[in-house]
Amino acid sequence: MDFSQSPGTTTIDNPSSGDLWDASRRAWDELNQPNLADNELFKWQELVLKEFQAFVNKEPGQTEASWAVRETQLTNIVTSHKEIPVKARREIVKSILDDMFSFGPLQALWVNKEISDMQVFIPYDSREEQIITSSSRKGRRIHDGPGFRNFGHAMTWLNRHLAQFGQHYDASKVAMDATFPNGERMNVISGVTGYSKFIRGPKDELIYKFVPCVVITLRRFTNPFTIEQLTNKTEALDAPPEFPNLRQVRRSYTRKTSYFRYEGGMADLATMDYLRIMVYLAKNHIISGSTGVGKTTLANALTGAIPKGTVLIVIEESPEMQPQNPNHVIRIVGREGVFTLAMAMKNTLRMYPDRIFIAEIRDTLAYVFLHAIQAGHDGSSTTAHANSCKDTIEVVTNFAANHESHPPREMIRDILYRRVHTIMHGRAVKKTENIARMFDEVVQLLPDQTMHTVMQFHQVGENEDGSVAGYFEFFGPTDEFVEEMFNAGIPIPDSWGWGE
Repeated sequence: MDFSQSPGTTTIDNPSSGDLWDASRRAWDELNQPNLADNELFKWQELVLKEFQAFVNKEPGQTEASWAVRETQLTNIVTSHKEIPVKARREIVKSILDDMFSFGPLQALWVNKEISDMQVFIPYDSREEQIITSSSRKGRRIHDGPGFRNFGHAMTWLNRHLAQFGQHYDASKVAMDATFPNGERMNVISGVTGYSKFIRGPKDELIYKFVPCVVITLRRFTNPFTIEQLTNKTEALDAPPEFPNLRQVRRSYTRKTSYFRYEGGMADLATMDYLRIMVYLAKNHIISGSTGVGKTTLANALTGAIPKGTVLIVIEESPEMQPQNPNHVIRIVGREGVFTLAMAMKNTLRMYPDRIFIAEIRDTLAYVFLHAIQAGHDGSSTTAHANSCKDTIEVVTNFAANHESHPPREMIRDILYRRVHTIMHGRAVKKTENIARMFDEVVQLLPDQTMHTVMQFHQVGENEDGSVAGYFEFFGPTDEFVEEMFNAGIPIPDSWGWGE
């Protein structure tokens, strides 16, 4: 899709949250400028809309008219303007009617009854790509059809629909929810949201760019099913069924402990393979450590293991994350005194994500995060400042216990051990000329409130050149985790060295 630049539109690369808010304000202000249109077609449509609205306001008691009546009225207005090319007249009329009586650019998706929700990313800068995604039982897909012409068109469309039940959206609201008469729901958030992408720099290097935008989420109920439609039709068997076409995965193995010499990497090959599988299987996890140990670095890398089509929402104080699957990542940043991370988390749950990443968990946000992973957002993650994996449990428990609902500590610990699967703890060894970073411990949390060590780092001293001397000791995950791998068709990685 080609969205050309609007006159006076500001481009923002990697802005702070304050810049996002300012960009949102400027974009809304530009909607009221007479020369906002980014092309002639949009200018003509705005002209026709203005005259049409004036005409409708004069109609005594005829605020509700049929498609045919409105089509005739719009056609008369369009044909009265000789400067509008004939080939553009029908397109202008149809576009306005679609916005009035249906879902405009989203109509093609809306008529598909298998689609349950849609998300629209409308950049303030019309030169940036507009993204529309939809979800059905077949998964999440990116819409490749026409979208909104620009930011102004999207906001006009939005407020035309909200006006049906007396609501209006503007930048001062930041976020708003609306429910249509037939139960369909809408969430709108702006000024603190965006998406991210990689672009080529002047030397052909990859640069990460944050694109501020408005995010509109629509959710509806799909066609209802009867009990008959939901019933499995196969007949009962006398023995468990056989599956001759099942993907073959070697299920017999002999566990062994492996040792990897430290040579500057954050973790050994076996542990990294474990982490990839852990993320792929949608296990909730926490990355802990002090400032500068590489928590965000590892979090960025792990997003590359998230399956395609998975919707990830990143919540952070400023756009620092660089997730590796940009097409399905929603970015929300806090703004001090206006939009807190707790408010962001509340809106996140209304945007129907598959996974949630909170840049840093602290204060009562810990309790909200635990509530989210209890609600089924498997594969979610966060970071925490702590001295060890065991200490991470205490840190998160203390934060969550300070929530205004005063949850019992026993309940919090129970949620942690049942719903958080893996904790990774990083450390940094500061040297004269550099800093050695590594993950010194990776554990699995078990429902009986014990921990299983997957990997542990041992520092034994220093090499002659002053670098850290040590090794990673890889024990591997629990047998229950390995069995889950097999059921998902994932073989034991060669790096584990587990023979038959």
